Amino acid sequence: MKQFSIPVFLSVALVSCVTINIYFPAEEVRGAADQIARETWQDAPRTQSSQNHSSLLKQFGKESNKSLFSFGPATAYAQAQDININTPEIRAIRDSLRNRSSAIIPFMDSGHIGLGNDGLLKARSPEGLSLKDRAEVNKLVSADNGERERLYAAIARANGFPDKVDETRAIFADSWKAEARSGWYIEDRNGNWRQK
Repeated sequence: MKQFSIPVFLSVALVSCVTINIYFPAEEVRGAADQIARETWQDAPRTQSSQNHSSLLKQFGKESNKSLFSFGPATAYAQAQDININTPEIRAIRDSLRNRSSAIIPFMDSGHIGLGNDGLLKARSPEGLSLKDRAEVNKLVSADNGERERLYAAIARANGFPDKVDETRAIFADSWKAEARSGWYIEDRNGNWRQK
C-alpha cells in the first residue's frame, strides 16, 4: 500500500501544481500608447501602424493555449483589464509632453527633428538652423526623451509590471510612429531616415 500511495501522491502533486504569471497586457498598453501619442500631437493625422501588432503580442507575453490535459505545471494568467495612465506622476508627464509639443512640431515639420527607431526624438539635421535654434533643438529633444523614458517606467510601475519597461517602450515606439504626421522623418531599423 505504501508503494502505491507515493506514486499517486506525486501524480496528484504534479497535476495540481499551478504557477501564477502576470500577463503583460500588450493590447491595453498599445491603447494607452496610442491615446498618449494622439493627445501629444493633437493635430497629427491618425494612421494605421505599419507594424504587425500580433508580432508584438507574441513577443511580449500573449498567453499560450494549453490543453486541459497537458502534463506538467499549469499556468494561470492574471490580466489587467485597464491600464492606469492617470496617476499624478503620469498625468504630469503627459501634460509636459503635450505642452512641449507645440515647440517641437515646427522642428519636426521642417525635418530638423526626427523620430528615432527606438521611439525617441533625435536631432536629425542642423542644416539651416541658427546657433540659437540648434541649441533649442538639442534642449527640446533631451527634455522630451527624458520624460518619455520616465513615462514608460511610471506606466510599468503603476500597472504592476515594473520589469516590463522595455516592452512598454517598444509598444510606445510603434505608437509614436503610427501617430506621426505625414512628412515627418522616421528612422528605420538600419539608422536611415525616410519621410512618412
